[in-house]
Amino acid sequence: MSAWGSWRQGLMAMAAGVAMVAVGGVACAAPGSAAYLQRKPADEVIYFVLPDRFANGDAVNDRGGLTGGPLVTGFDPRRAGFYHGGDLKGLTGKLDYIQGLGATAVWLAPIFRNKPVQGAPGRESAAHHGYWITDFTDVDPHFGTRADFKALVDAAHARGMKVYMDIITNHTADVIQYRECPANDCGYRSKADYPYATRGGVGGAAINDGFDGRDFTRLTRPDYAYTPYVPAGEERVKTPAWLNDLAHYHNRGDSTFAGESSLHGDFAGLDDLFTENPRVVQGFIDIYGQWIDDFGIDGYRIDTARHVAPAF
Repeated sequence: MSAWGSWRQGLMAMAAGVAMVAVGGVACAAPGSAAYLQRKPADEVIYFVLPDRFANGDAVNDRGGLTGGPLVTGFDPRRAGFYHGGDLKGLTGKLDYIQGLGATAVWLAPIFRNKPVQGAPGRESAAHHGYWITDFTDVDPHFGTRADFKALVDAAHARGMKVYMDIITNHTADVIQYRECPANDCGYRSKADYPYATRGGVGGAAINDGFDGRDFTRLTRPDYAYTPYVPAGEERVKTPAWLNDLAHYHNRGDSTFAGESSLHGDFAGLDDLFTENPRVVQGFIDIYGQWIDDFGIDGYRIDTARHVAPAF
């Protein structure tokens, strides 16, 4: 067991209604850890940072290692919806300033690898905010490297400050498309009108061996409501690899943010994860547990918690 030993129990105790989860309080503190780890989350003064908008410590990573214009790299400081150049090195260099304001902890917007640019032609924008994730295991190159993040966490801890990460369990980047609506205007299709056990509606052909939302070994076909597919070249764009399986998504079209669609619809077109599925639950326990093991971060804020299955 790692020095952060009991993180798994803490993560498995997460509830969808919880906005901030402290991992230091569930036996994640290493032996001989500093006194700051004993502070309760409610006693922290937390400074929220959108890394891209804070401080540019390394201009080399402004374009995330990509070559081309803003619609490829996502970098365009002249436009509000694109990357402006802030990164983890810049944030590390400002820790004394943040602590001087009275803050005892830093909460970062998502730093995971994102799809750089999304949107219909003429309406594109970039993932400067961090919520269009394709790789949940790595740092987005626009923000730096895993080594840069480790340096940030270590520097914060050396000052007696905690580091909280903003995480997502509800969705990924918009990769999955539906053949019935190529223009991406896909209205929500309910479970009553489009049950899992028939294709394309109540009167459709029987599929998924009578799946009723419980035995996920029966859910083998994701085309009960729409016919989902992944565009050529993006079949393996997501990491870990299980995220590339269409059966791990609801595939019911866009959420109206009301009723059933609030849990099962695509959040502004983003691929909505099937958080009732034990494979998805375990996958995220493994993902976010690894960040604790690798970096010793102090807690998580769960984004879009109300759009995740309550049992999650």
